[in-house]
Amino acid sequence: MASAGKGVIGGKTVPAGPRRRRKEERPGEIVEAAFEEFARSGFAATKLDDVAARAGITKGTIYLYFPSKEDLFLATMREMSRPSREHLAALTAAPQGPAMAILRSHFTFEYAQMVEDRRTREIIRMLLAEVSRFPDVVERWRAEVIGPEVEALRRVVRYGIERGEFRPSAAEEFPHLLFAPVIMACTWRLMFGDDHALDGAAYLEGHLDLMERGLARGEGDVRG
Repeated sequence: MASAGKGVIGGKTVPAGPRRRRKEERPGEIVEAAFEEFARSGFAATKLDDVAARAGITKGTIYLYFPSKEDLFLATMREMSRPSREHLAALTAAPQGPAMAILRSHFTFEYAQMVEDRRTREIIRMLLAEVSRFPDVVERWRAEVIGPEVEALRRVVRYGIERGEFRPSAAEEFPHLLFAPVIMACTWRLMFGDDHALDGAAYLEGHLDLMERGLARGEGDVRG
């Protein structure tokens, strides 16, 4: 197997040239440029010519990787939210230990990603702005990104119920309830910026405390 930064030509391993490296990096560069243009102009007003100019390529090059502006938009949104998805997937692939510890780890990560990171806040803003005009785009986002994350949270809740840590509750059917305070904090930051900033650390601890108290099995609860 060739090592990183190398290729195989004529049975010999040789360093990968700049052209090959550039080709491999191109989709990421396009997505980076697309994010800035979508954030600046919104989905409808963004022109692929502007994305290409920002990325330093021709518009035709974009179509080599992304068949349409819709596909580019979704790829951009997926890439910006990838850290959160990968973090949750790693936590839920083979859950071990207290379920609340899994939720605490995930939501601590989510606050850093969604509330404090400008890029993820821009994703929320763009999706809210486009939902009525481009429902098909938003529906693809729900099916491809949000849906799997909701299911992952549902698995954590069920895991907690099965191990006797959580009581059966609406959170199993609606894991969205667990995530709602994150969206609220993100929306607050989008609306008010730093003018009326929330105490992020205290807000997070309040969210986790409410979640733990709401999910925890009480002494009088009958195990389901």
